[in-house]
Amino acid sequence: MTLPVLLRCSLVCASLAFACAAPAQVPTSKGALRLIVGYPAGGSADVQARTLADKLASELGVPVVVENRTGAGGQIAADYVRAAPADGLTVLLANMHMMVMLPLTSKSVHYDPVKDFQAVGRIATFYEGLAVPAALPVRDVREWLALAGNDKSKATYGVPAAGSVAQFIGYRLGSDAKVELTSVPYRGAAPLVQDLLGNQVAAGITPIADLVQYQQAGKLKVIAVNGSKRAALLPDVPTLKELGQPHFDNLEWTGLFAPAATPRATISQLHAALGKALAMPEVQQRLAKLSSDANPSTPDELANLIADDLKRWGPVVKASGFTAE
Repeated sequence: MTLPVLLRCSLVCASLAFACAAPAQVPTSKGALRLIVGYPAGGSADVQARTLADKLASELGVPVVVENRTGAGGQIAADYVRAAPADGLTVLLANMHMMVMLPLTSKSVHYDPVKDFQAVGRIATFYEGLAVPAALPVRDVREWLALAGNDKSKATYGVPAAGSVAQFIGYRLGSDAKVELTSVPYRGAAPLVQDLLGNQVAAGITPIADLVQYQQAGKLKVIAVNGSKRAALLPDVPTLKELGQPHFDNLEWTGLFAPAATPRATISQLHAALGKALAMPEVQQRLAKLSSDANPSTPDELANLIADDLKRWGPVVKASGFTAE
C-alpha cells in the first residue's frame, strides 16, 4: 500500500525542515551535557537521571553528567537551568511539583514554567495512593469519608510535603464530599508511612512506591489510586474515577526541559535521544522498580500538560487558602 500523496508531502516537508535546522544541535566540542536534578542523590528523580545519562550520551555523542542542585523543593535547580546558556548542554529533569505545584503555592518562585523553559518530553508517570491503617474499620473511600465526617480524629490525612499535589487531592476529595478533612504535612514519605503503620494518622496520600510493599503484606490498606486506569502494581485497588470521583484522572509525571531560547532543532535532537532511551527495556525496568511507568510524549504534549495542570489545580489551591509563606 502506498502512502497518500498529502502524507508523503508532509513527511518530505518535515524532513526538509529538520535538515535545514540541523546545524543548531547539541555541540559536541564544548564539553559534557549537564543533566540538572533538584533533589538529592539516591532519590527517585536522581535515579531516573542516572538511568538516562549513559543512554542519552550514546545517542547525542557527548558525555552526560548528572548534577544535583538541591534546595527549595527544586526551585534552585529550575532557576539555574532557566538562566543557563541555551545550547542544549544544560537540561533539567523536573517533576510536576516543580513545574506546577510550586508556582501555584509559593510566592518565592521566580520562574515561569511556561515561558522560561522549553519542554523536551515526558519521561515517566506515577500514581498517588490513598492509604489507611490496617486497623481502621473502613473498606473504601466512601466509608473513610463517612467516618471522617462523624469523627474529627479520623479526618486527618498525611501528605509527604506541604503544598504537594497529594495535599490538594485530599482537599478536593473532602470538598466534593462536603467533609472537612485536615492535611498533616510530613517531611517526606517515610515518616508518613511510619505513622500510618503505627495508626497515628487516619489516612495518607503519597506515591504508591511508598505503599505497595505494605499493601501486599497486609500492613496498610490502599483504598484508591488516581489515574484513568488501575495501577499495574495494585490491580485490585480501584481508581477514584471508578468510585465516582471524576477529577483525578491525571497522574504525576517527570520530564526533561531546556532553557526557553534553546533552538527547536536542538529540542528535537534531545527529544529523539530521550525517546530512544525510554524505549529500551532496561530503562523501562529500572523505572518500574521506582513504581513509575515510562511514558514519553512530544515536547508540545508536555507543554500542554503543564498548562492543563496549572488550570486544573490553580482553582483548587486558591479555594483551599493554602500559602507556603
